[in-house]
Amino acid sequence: MFYFNTQGFDLNNFFIEYRDPMFGIIILFAIIFIISFVNYWWSVFKSKEEKESIEKFVKKFEIISDENEYKKLLHDAAIPVESLALLADAYSKGGDYEKSINIYLVALKRVKDRNKKQYILSALGKIYFKAGFLSRSSEVFLESLRIHPRNEESLKYLTVVNEKLKEYKKAIEVLDALEELGAKVSKQRNYINALQVCNDTKLNKKQKATKLKLLYHKDQFLQRKYFKFLQQNELEINENEMQNFEYHDIIDLLWVADRNWLDLSKYDDTLLRQIAMAKGYIAFEPSENPLFELEVLAVLKKEKYFKADLSFHYMCSECKNVFPIYFYRCPNCQSIATAKVQSSIAQDHDEENLSFL
Repeated sequence: MFYFNTQGFDLNNFFIEYRDPMFGIIILFAIIFIISFVNYWWSVFKSKEEKESIEKFVKKFEIISDENEYKKLLHDAAIPVESLALLADAYSKGGDYEKSINIYLVALKRVKDRNKKQYILSALGKIYFKAGFLSRSSEVFLESLRIHPRNEESLKYLTVVNEKLKEYKKAIEVLDALEELGAKVSKQRNYINALQVCNDTKLNKKQKATKLKLLYHKDQFLQRKYFKFLQQNELEINENEMQNFEYHDIIDLLWVADRNWLDLSKYDDTLLRQIAMAKGYIAFEPSENPLFELEVLAVLKKEKYFKADLSFHYMCSECKNVFPIYFYRCPNCQSIATAKVQSSIAQDHDEENLSFL
């Protein structure tokens, strides 16, 4: 029988190589080499995968056109991507969205830098948004966020797209992501909640009015949404409730309000009495700090001239663009709660019940 004799055998001598500093250094460099090797080939794999993904993405959205006037220009490798982006932007401003989209897609094929890809995808998403292709716009913004999840501009537009598609839950989820990045989203959240209430088929008119009232008390800018809902559905509004409104912000709604629903002549507020005088509900009397247009109309009514009326337009306090129809979100810069009501005297065309408010 074989016996292993351990007498006089020192294990430390047997594993002496583990105490050799050179052995440790070799092991360290071997580990670094293996990690670097794996990392390199992983980045090559991801880069190839991303390139294939972009090519697949571009093919999905590519527009087939018979026009050849700019095709050679687009595929000329000597032209930098920045120039292509400028050209695409120029076509976009001119309203030629098809050419703009084609140029951005070509630029997307050629660009390798992730930041530039992110920029081009954001710009492409905006073009689809302006052109009215909301579903495609949503896909492009999602692709942009896949490359750079912290892209606030893409998140902002994705919120608007979901809002217009009436996918309110998705819009709220995007707002949560924006809030995590430090953006202020309370007004947008309250506005989307108000849209949800208005489009909820399970609620009756009074239930909707109650929910809108709660949201309006949370955020003053939603007073218009609440007041207009009451006005359109001819729901009762009492005198105490009227006192809470900022009348200057809803002067256009007050101007077209049916007297049977809301009789402005019974209120003591200066602006409401000016509107009542301008409408001819009560006799003209001078007032302190009157609104010029209302005073002029009241004087004209007193002189039996009835061919003048009040017209309204709306300016965005953010981008300063002016629009003929009221907006909760600016059609140009997508900012929320930036509409300022402006009035002017216009000719009365005797068109009853015509209102775009």
